[in-house]
Amino acid sequence: MSKMFYPTIGSVPYLNAKPLIYGLNNHIVFAAPAQLSLLLKEGKVDVALCPLGASLIEGWSYFVDGIGIVADGDVYSVILVNDKPLDALRTVRADFESRSSVLLLRVIFECFFGKPLRFVSAEEEADGFLLIGDKALQYRKEHPDRTVIDLGGLWKKLTGLPFVFALWTIRSGYEEKEKIKELLTQAKERGLASIEKIAQSPQEITYLTHFIHYEVKGKEKMGIEEFSKKLVQLKLINQVNPFHWV
Repeated sequence: MSKMFYPTIGSVPYLNAKPLIYGLNNHIVFAAPAQLSLLLKEGKVDVALCPLGASLIEGWSYFVDGIGIVADGDVYSVILVNDKPLDALRTVRADFESRSSVLLLRVIFECFFGKPLRFVSAEEEADGFLLIGDKALQYRKEHPDRTVIDLGGLWKKLTGLPFVFALWTIRSGYEEKEKIKELLTQAKERGLASIEKIAQSPQEITYLTHFIHYEVKGKEKMGIEEFSKKLVQLKLINQVNPFHWV
C-alpha cells in the first residue's frame, strides 16, 4: 500500500479502542462517541469508530467488515449503577457521551421489561446512573464492592447474542473504501499482537482480552440485526438501511 494513503480517522479516546488504532495515532481525531457521527456527517473525518446506535439512527451504510468493539456477555465498561432494584428503577442519569448505551438501556427496559425509563441530567436525583468507557472502569476500580448492572451481560442474557458497541463507519462518498479496510485491518492485527504494550496494568490486559472482542462475524451481525429491529419497534428509526460491508 502506498505510504501516502492516510485518511482522517475518528476514534473515541477510550482504552478499548486503542488496539484498533495502534500505530495510526498521528492520523486520529479523538472525540466522544456521540460526536463521531457528527464529524462524519460534516465530512471532517473519512472513517469513524461510530457507536452502533448512532450509525443506525443516522442511516450510515458502509462499514468495515470483520472489525468492531464487541461484548459477548459482560463488557465491564458500560454499566448501570443502581440504587434501587431493576423493577423499581424509573429514572436514570445518563452519560450522553454515548447515545448507543442510552439506546441499549431503553431497548432493554422498554422492549424486554415493558417499562419506560426517564433520563435526567447530571444534577438531578435519580434511581441510578449510566457510565461508559474509562469512567466506568475508574468507577469499578474505586468502588470494588458496589453491585452494578453490566449492559453487555444483560443484553446477552436477554437475547443470547453478542452486542456490537461500535463499528468502523465510512463516509458514503469516500472513494478509497478498500484501502481504508486494509489500513484498519492491519492496525487491528498490530494492536491485538501488542495488548501487553497498550495495557498499563494486569486489570487492563484482562479487560482488553476477556471482556472486549474485536471480531464482527455471523453472530455479531445477528446481534446488530436484533438491536436494529428493537429500534424500529420503539419507532426510534423507521427502517434499517442496508448494511454494505466493505
